[in-house]
Amino acid sequence: MEKYFLPSTHDDTDRTPEIQALLETYGTCQLGSGIYVTTGITMPEGASLMGVGYATKLLLREDISAGYTVKLDSFCTVKDLAVMGARETITLPETVGDRHGLAFIGNATLTDWKNQIHNSIITGCYLFGFTGGGITCTDTGYHVRSSMAVSNCHIFNCGAGINISHYSEFHMFTNVQCTQNLYGCINNGGNNVFVNCGFNSNATGFLIDNSRGQSPNNAHGSVVGCTFNHTGGNGGIGIQILGAKPGYSFTGCQLFFSQIVLEDSYDILFDTLNTGRQVKILVKGGGLTMFTNCSFGHLPEEIRVEDNENVKFINCFAKTGEPVGN
Repeated sequence: MEKYFLPSTHDDTDRTPEIQALLETYGTCQLGSGIYVTTGITMPEGASLMGVGYATKLLLREDISAGYTVKLDSFCTVKDLAVMGARETITLPETVGDRHGLAFIGNATLTDWKNQIHNSIITGCYLFGFTGGGITCTDTGYHVRSSMAVSNCHIFNCGAGINISHYSEFHMFTNVQCTQNLYGCINNGGNNVFVNCGFNSNATGFLIDNSRGQSPNNAHGSVVGCTFNHTGGNGGIGIQILGAKPGYSFTGCQLFFSQIVLEDSYDILFDTLNTGRQVKILVKGGGLTMFTNCSFGHLPEEIRVEDNENVKFINCFAKTGEPVGN
């Protein structure tokens, strides 16, 4: 048995000191099957924390009112385990709360952003039951190496599945399913990319919010091959972009039973969007907004544009062949 292997005691013993010690001594901690209760683990640089899939359950002790289950440093890896904020599903909060699953957090400012944490990986994780983000990134700055790669994860029953709350950039999310959260994703940072992700059955699917200037250097990223379906009981907002000025690109995405709401945003691009029933497109203010090569399986229930003369529908059709938009 490897020295860095830690078996479960299958009870509510706080395992934080033992996990922390293995990470600091060996740079690795391998958890077995069973439950592991923690008050919050801080990984040292270059460390790896791993389990054996959903059989490994890492639980943030339920009396911890604010904090994170695991905080990653530079060049860390977390893989193949369930990260839990509760034993059972929780009632979703009215706003995003303070209990987080996996955290990638720096202290970057607009004038001091170079010496931040770098390049960590999360893969094969199942996260649920947090009032905050299943995965939370904040203040890591806009250095290209201050990035996280997240793949093959399922996040549900959280305040935000993915919570890029402020000034955190160059992250890549691939094959991540965010379902039944208050927000599937809050993306308040620039240059973040989402590929083959699902933001389905959330109260709100995907949000970029710089409406009060609170998220500097927001937006200017891309979403490719993602779904935004069945939002807010089939009447909610699938994609909401507020005050985004550097632009954003959505390519090859699907939206059913959801709204697109854009306010005071510029250079927002939708290409090869496929939509189905109960879709609305609402644009207020802002600048150039383009829908190109889109297929509307059903005509949108509403297309409303206010205070914006630069909303373009180009080569967009309903399934009957009827042109859609201008």
